[in-house]
Amino acid sequence: MKNLSLSIKTKLVIILITISSTIVIGVTYFNFIANVKLEKNNFIQNSIIQANLFADFTVSALVFDDYDGVKESLQKLENDKNVLRVVVFNNEKEIFAQYNPSLIRKPIEVNLNKISLESETNEFLKYGTLKFSIPLKHQDEIYGILYMEKSTQIITELLMKVFNEVIFFTLALLLVIYIISIFLSNYLLSPILSLASTAEDIASSQNYATRVNYNSKNEIGSLYKAFNMLLKDTENLTNNLEKQVEIRTQELEKSLYDLKQTQQKLIESEKMSALGNLVSGIAHEVNTPLGNAITGSSIIIKETESLISDYENETLTKSTMEKRLSVLNDTSKLLLKSLNYASGLIKSFKQISVDQVTNDIRVFDIKNYIQEIFLTNHNKLKLLPVKVIIEGENIKIKNSPGVIAQIFNNLIQNSIIHGFEDIKKEAQIIVIIKEEDNNLILEYEDNGNGIKEDIIDKIYEPFVTTKRNTGGTGLGLNIVYNLVHQKLKGTLDMQSEKNLGTKFIIVIPKESSFKEKT
Repeated sequence: MKNLSLSIKTKLVIILITISSTIVIGVTYFNFIANVKLEKNNFIQNSIIQANLFADFTVSALVFDDYDGVKESLQKLENDKNVLRVVVFNNEKEIFAQYNPSLIRKPIEVNLNKISLESETNEFLKYGTLKFSIPLKHQDEIYGILYMEKSTQIITELLMKVFNEVIFFTLALLLVIYIISIFLSNYLLSPILSLASTAEDIASSQNYATRVNYNSKNEIGSLYKAFNMLLKDTENLTNNLEKQVEIRTQELEKSLYDLKQTQQKLIESEKMSALGNLVSGIAHEVNTPLGNAITGSSIIIKETESLISDYENETLTKSTMEKRLSVLNDTSKLLLKSLNYASGLIKSFKQISVDQVTNDIRVFDIKNYIQEIFLTNHNKLKLLPVKVIIEGENIKIKNSPGVIAQIFNNLIQNSIIHGFEDIKKEAQIIVIIKEEDNNLILEYEDNGNGIKEDIIDKIYEPFVTTKRNTGGTGLGLNIVYNLVHQKLKGTLDMQSEKNLGTKFIIVIPKESSFKEKT
């Protein structure tokens, strides 16, 4: 249900009419009630006086048992249409004579101390019949009782006339009040409503050079004057504000440009830092298979020299020959395995490092590529150690592998530094690859410590870290967020629970519109 909104003018009219109507109706009501009470009392008093006069004329006839005299007195009541029945009783309460033109047959209740108005209906202003009894006395001696019934129709007619006049007067007065209310509301509110309309026009047009006129020194005139002063101040403030806004806009644009440049430099710095860590890790990883290869090469050289020496000295036996060939064969296999492993590491490093530097768009198998990312981080993961599980189909996508590598490197680094710090259980990272419509869904989850509650709502903000004193920059997840949203045009959601781990859900298009190269 809509709220009824009334104008000030309508409210003022309603208030004036309501107050005036309440006063008029209240005064009229109490005045009418007073008139009703007065008329009733006057009617009763007049009826009692009439009955006493009649009793004075009747008591002599009753004393001398003069029925005709009483009858003659009763006949004089014919001129009073209000008298319904008059009965004269003797002391034995026997009917001596009566006047009953309407032939009323209701029983009579004689009670000298009771005056009653009895009505068979509850109609407005109809009081029924007045009934009362008075003693017939002469020189303080009672000779009988006079009983009288009178109609109150005369009161009803009189009061109805008064009532109609009151209603007419009240309606006329309310009409006058309504006209006066309209006049007063127009007189008082017109300049205010005009001012309000002008204020709305100014607010709509923003034309603060407008001025209002009102030739009066009363309170409304003061309001108009104050409004003009306000317009003048607003005009000055607006002009100054426009200049300030223009200056601040230029400053903000420059600050925004500088911020974007700084952000880009931070991303590049973080990228180079990750690449440096990658180089360090690959160097460490390649060192082991190369050491094995060098050792194997030394063994092959040594065994070969011994074999040649025995051959030249003609001391070479079949068993020695078989033994040395077996060693050469095993060592060659170990050498080949070590060199292949080192070659794979270098190949992965070469591809991922080139991807991170160029940000080229190309078609690649996402599962194989994520496996290569974890392979390049193997030296850091094996120190804990961390069990890595990669599930899902090997989906081909057209996107920037360098951006994805940077995202996963930051997530892996985040898990190692924060998630698996002082972990008492087996560390584990699970990556699930899924496809939905034209989107690729990557779920990265570790079973580490989870994110602290005091920073969980601001983990994507720059420079938010719990490791500032140990070299943390607080840019890792901020960079991940920006790369997912800005570069890959995707979404990033996070779920974390204390001591159970953290899960990141990345949703990106399978075919990216990202064209930038850096």
